[in-house]
Amino acid sequence: MLLTLVNIGPLKEARVELGRGFTAFYGPNASGKTTVARALRLLALMNMGAANAGELMELINRVKREGKIVYEDGGSVLEISCALEERGAWLKFGGVLGGERRVYANDRLESIDRPRIAMFWILHDSVTLYGIKAQVGRPYELADLLAPSVLRGLVGEGKALGEFLDFYEEFLAKVNEYLEAFSGHALVYRDGLYFRRSIHLFHPNQTAKGVRRMALIIAATLLAEAVSEGATPVVYVEEFESLHVDYLELLIEFLRRRSAAVVAETHSGFVLRRVYETKSKRDVRYYIFKDGAVYTEIDPKLFIREIAAMVGVDML
Repeated sequence: MLLTLVNIGPLKEARVELGRGFTAFYGPNASGKTTVARALRLLALMNMGAANAGELMELINRVKREGKIVYEDGGSVLEISCALEERGAWLKFGGVLGGERRVYANDRLESIDRPRIAMFWILHDSVTLYGIKAQVGRPYELADLLAPSVLRGLVGEGKALGEFLDFYEEFLAKVNEYLEAFSGHALVYRDGLYFRRSIHLFHPNQTAKGVRRMALIIAATLLAEAVSEGATPVVYVEEFESLHVDYLELLIEFLRRRSAAVVAETHSGFVLRRVYETKSKRDVRYYIFKDGAVYTEIDPKLFIREIAAMVGVDML
């Protein structure tokens, strides 16, 4: 998927490609990384027929008061231009939609079938799903994703019980395959979520947060691939650098091989360097957010704050 943003949030103009595999968004706070995620969420909500004009209006740069978002995927193009007015806004649609109209914040935006995405937005210890059958805006924790009753509500529509149980067994086995390889832990669901190491069972509260978060990222990514038939699966991970560097390296290798488009938001030069070192493999890419634009050129000055933090210098 290609996404073009003009005067959206802090971004003056940005064009990013979200292909299968792993993409890193690097930059300081308020540089536009989360703005891209919000633009993707808007498309997923339009796919569901659940987007309000106010969600689009909030994305428009408050100084320019006029902005544009273009989504391109699989030959389908959707262009939305929005000009803020004293009350409401004026919308103009291009691509698969046509026409223009005046809207107010509570007005429902058009429902759109193409381009279509299924978005999994991972916060620190939960994931919110957009574009698939789910409770919009509800955060799902790891225990939810692996609870048969919850998971069947997400993926079991039209599946016989036996078919769903086969899916569940295969899904849990895949999660454990990677989790055990990375950390030596495995997941067991017995009226609640437990972690197993050797013959010992641990409750989540007794398991390292990094292991739990890695399990959540693995499970959400595999689930996105499994339930996104007819849509482009997009996984957006906030605070990727919160994990141990060993886990980061292993996850980058895992995520770059996925059919989902996985985006990791990071402030870490380590993540950027690791992606840069493997960019020739075509299933990894990176974008640097700075001064209202995105770049792929790496300047040593980018890391001045990280270096200062390591040596204990206050850059403020």
